[in-house]
Amino acid sequence: MQVSVETLSDLERRVTVQIPAETFTRDIQDRMRSLSKTVRMHGFRQGKIPLKVIDRRYGEQVRQEILGQLMENSLREALTQEGLRPLDSPKIEPKTFKDGQDFEYSVTFEILPEFEPTGIEEIRIEQPVAEVTEQDVDKMIETLRRQQAIWKVAERPARAGDRVRIDFVGQVDGQAIVGGKGDNAWFVLGAGELLKDFEDQLIDLTAGADIEFDLTFPSAYYLRDIAGKSVRFQVKLHVVEEAILPEVDEAFITSLDVKEGGVAALRQALRENMERELRNGIKAQVKRQVLQGLLEANPFPLPRGLVTAEIENLAKQTRFPAESDDEKTQEVKKRWLFVEACRRVAVGLLISRLAEIQRIKVDEQRVNDHLQSVAASYQNPAEVLSWCEKTPGARDNVRALVFEDQVVEWVLERARVSERPSTFAEIMNPVRLPGRPAQQEFSE
Repeated sequence: MQVSVETLSDLERRVTVQIPAETFTRDIQDRMRSLSKTVRMHGFRQGKIPLKVIDRRYGEQVRQEILGQLMENSLREALTQEGLRPLDSPKIEPKTFKDGQDFEYSVTFEILPEFEPTGIEEIRIEQPVAEVTEQDVDKMIETLRRQQAIWKVAERPARAGDRVRIDFVGQVDGQAIVGGKGDNAWFVLGAGELLKDFEDQLIDLTAGADIEFDLTFPSAYYLRDIAGKSVRFQVKLHVVEEAILPEVDEAFITSLDVKEGGVAALRQALRENMERELRNGIKAQVKRQVLQGLLEANPFPLPRGLVTAEIENLAKQTRFPAESDDEKTQEVKKRWLFVEACRRVAVGLLISRLAEIQRIKVDEQRVNDHLQSVAASYQNPAEVLSWCEKTPGARDNVRALVFEDQVVEWVLERARVSERPSTFAEIMNPVRLPGRPAQQEFSE
């Protein structure tokens, strides 16, 4: 058997295998002899059927079976010989087979990138330091009041905090932009649902107003087609509503599952919950910095197949419209999800490689503790734990999270960490600009 390997790109390989004709001939003849001893055929005694008769009846079937077995066995041997591990099922390209001639076939596939994570000691981490203040609790109560607000039509111009119903269309050079059209869409001004410059155009308008304006999108906007560009918007304002907030009375407090103790008990319950959220928020910010630092310090090509699969996975998670699967829909899907898919694939490969090198194993006790902590936040923890045990993949998802946290902690112990004074609001509502290292691309 002869094996040759061709490098098609950073991660794509084509392996060509040539099997001698003698191997085929021998295996085919052996199979024919075996059949001649076991098959029954009218007019012949069992075990006395001539090989030519067996060949006419079963020859093609035998050749295909032998061909398949030889390709499977030889490919396994060839990959082991060359030290290659395909990421997915190789694409087989057999050539025409003729009796008496050597058989040749090729397979193409992607492999995992080979790299040694570096630069860990140079990663700079700013760990936020903050506490929950009385003012933070006051703001949380106001937020809860707004969540229970009753909306009433306001016979006046719109202002911050109002809810508006609008039609809008956004165009660049006369062409509609992706996601730039809405009919009877509701937004709360100041809630961060729209770009601030867009919201500012609606302030002081009254119901029935029509307006046109140009809006320049941020250069780091997640849709690259309009990032940094000027978009012409046409907006029709239909309704302006103001919020009527509930009083902080017994009914309001009871609605938040605080049965006794009044306002003081409510504030204490909110503080405890906010402190837990603050700890998780700080942990999440630090984790993002660690992962981003790893990505920036370790550029490597990404397997096209893994990124494509992750795009589809994200599409399901975000409930991307699946009614149409045409070329245009696929292009939009890729444009929206490509960056995040690349980031996830790169992070996954980095985490796996670091864990492999440092022999980091998932801590099952931490997995149990995490499940207990999550379950404790529900009214019936036992039901939650039972569901996790019975639901396929539930525990595996938690194991993956814990495993990632363990690797992040390992990096954090070696990175350059400094403290940064912060606030509850800054940590829980960070201003994030989408992006990733430009070098994290498909392998080409």
